[in-house]
Amino acid sequence: MRTLLAGGFVLILLGSGLAGGWFAMNYYYPGGAGTPAHAGALTNGHPEDCTNVNFNVRPRSTETRRIALETGDLLRGTFEADGGFGRVDIFMRIVSPNGDDMAASPRAAHYDFTLPAKYRGEYALFFDNRYSMYTAKSIGLYYCIDHGRPQTPDVFPPVPQ
Repeated sequence: MRTLLAGGFVLILLGSGLAGGWFAMNYYYPGGAGTPAHAGALTNGHPEDCTNVNFNVRPRSTETRRIALETGDLLRGTFEADGGFGRVDIFMRIVSPNGDDMAASPRAAHYDFTLPAKYRGEYALFFDNRYSMYTAKSIGLYYCIDHGRPQTPDVFPPVPQ
């Protein structure tokens, strides 16, 4: 009888440990997205104008990142989501300083966006993971801001005369 009780206790303890480890791994540390794989294409020859941000979005919650833009700036960016099981995806939408929805992504694991700034002020990027019951997502956000420069890099430097 004691052997049966001890075996039952060990099974309960092992099951609790596995469930607790799975919960902690997915809820508190979903992984690391890092820099999105195709971020280099966004630099437009000016990587100094680009920023890489990594953060986590807990299940049943949202995270917001704010970017200050001037009228006429062009915001180009991409994000990648990591973490969870099965579909690794998240919603993203961009809201202007006036509260207008400027862009929205489908529920996606990665998404590229381009946004011309119509107004001066802080644009909000909302990352929505409210549909996920148990899994947090790690987000790698990479964006560049063009301040009125031509949209293509100079392929050949000017020839000195």
